[in-house]
Amino acid sequence: MPVLIALVIGTQTALAAAADAGPTFELHRIGTYRGESCGVADFNNDGKLDIVALPYVYHAPDFSPTKICEVEGEVDEQGIGYRWDFMNAPIDVDGDGWLDIATCSWFGMKAEWLKNPGEAGGMWPRTLIEENGNYECGEAVDLDGDGNHNEILPAVKPTVWYEAGTRPDGSSGMIVHTVSTEEMEFGTGCGDVNGDGRPDILRPDAWFEAPADPRAGAWVKHPLAVGGREEGKAGHTPQILVYDVNEDGLADLVTSMAHDYGIFWYEQQRDGDAVTWKRHLIDDSWSQAHSLFLADLDEDGDLDLVTGKRYKAHNGNDPGGNDPPGVYWYELDRGAEPTWTKHVLSYDEGVGSGLNLVVIDLDADTDLDIVVTGKWGGPAWFENKLK
Repeated sequence: MPVLIALVIGTQTALAAAADAGPTFELHRIGTYRGESCGVADFNNDGKLDIVALPYVYHAPDFSPTKICEVEGEVDEQGIGYRWDFMNAPIDVDGDGWLDIATCSWFGMKAEWLKNPGEAGGMWPRTLIEENGNYECGEAVDLDGDGNHNEILPAVKPTVWYEAGTRPDGSSGMIVHTVSTEEMEFGTGCGDVNGDGRPDILRPDAWFEAPADPRAGAWVKHPLAVGGREEGKAGHTPQILVYDVNEDGLADLVTSMAHDYGIFWYEQQRDGDAVTWKRHLIDDSWSQAHSLFLADLDEDGDLDLVTGKRYKAHNGNDPGGNDPPGVYWYELDRGAEPTWTKHVLSYDEGVGSGLNLVVIDLDADTDLDIVVTGKWGGPAWFENKLK
């Protein structure tokens, strides 16, 4: 059974055995490629969701791989090394009705998009978005609040975002919007922090309040410090998720220390106009939680946390970097004293989660599944057996 132990976090942290309850998951190993990014979308317009983990698209329903590009870099059988592919975000850049892919890399120091050739098939041409230093990762987000995840938010030192549109030369491509040129810790998030209905942008060391027009207005910087070893200190995070954990009407934050031990939620507290953030531990029993996603896996009405251990993020040199990989979900019970119950999807089976993961109804049976990949070799799909 995938549920092995439970971790319950409230005012105090206690480990206890968990009864088998809620959804169970079946692991399907789809590929063996040692990359760290993935995405899910219908790339061939057949009505079924496919998986991308560059250089391959795995087409449903049998998820057979099709190579669509070349990827630089190498990863050996021990997980040492890197592929130059740190984002696989589906987006229709040129508006032709076929989903393209936005990608970026740390070592290439650039972001690019790959054009889907559609029915013609073949390799997908690359086009430069911009060169902007080291890229840690990135995702498609709903940054303009229209209900669609059509904007790209990369984790790079300055704060920028991209969207598809018409470039100054009249061509279809990606438009670059700069929020701040100040260099910040790696880690990004998008969500309504202050309750004004506008999606804000978060970094570990600041959050930027969205203007009425995110494309033209000025983004207002506010203090923040998440992801550090000490409370009140900023540090390298993966995704910073925005959600009202304790149901007090204020948006809280969920994130982790990307290269150390510690997954936390940060409670937003207000005293008049003054905003502070109180840190609460979710789990510190394993390290390198470098991919986070909130979704209602058990269909109880609140969002649960899905995450996994990044395999040898710094080639084994992080704290706990050589410990076995795993994938987990934390069942949230919201309220004034929220609790998180840890469920083990996989442990020490050669499956972890790299720079991002996707929670989506992959098999169209109305419950949410989980797709991960990493330097251990993937991708892999955890099929939710709730339905």
